[in-house]
Amino acid sequence: MSDKIELKEKLQAVDENLRDLWDMLDADQQKALKSEYFILNRYVSSAKSSNPDVKEHFVLAVNEYFNKHWYTLQKHPKLLWQLLCMCNYDAKTVFFHEWIGFKKKGAGNKKLKFLTELYPTRKLDELELLSQLATDKEVKDLARTDTMKQP
Repeated sequence: MSDKIELKEKLQAVDENLRDLWDMLDADQQKALKSEYFILNRYVSSAKSSNPDVKEHFVLAVNEYFNKHWYTLQKHPKLLWQLLCMCNYDAKTVFFHEWIGFKKKGAGNKKLKFLTELYPTRKLDELELLSQLATDKEVKDLARTDTMKQP
């Protein structure tokens, strides 16, 4: 094993459920891995697949196992590695994991702007979620019904 473990190798280790990897690393490699948990979290949460169940699995598994008690578990890096490995799909398939970037708040999002005007008393995070989940057709139907209600 080389001194530096590439990101691709770490993601593969998660997909293959290599929980023993932590014990095989030297102290410097463990320190480097510990400092990359946030990055690994962002990558593991997203897997390229034509099967929507696989995508859903990774999001839900990472949120349930890895993110749930993050603040408390930060003091236990080996446990965090093992929890991250628990997020694998079937321990056989290696997926391509994409970076989940940070979204820009309301930059050019017409749906969000419309929903904010329609529901001014709602929280912004609720409206952002609704704008992501609602299809364009659903928002257009909502706009039509809203304009019909106005005198």
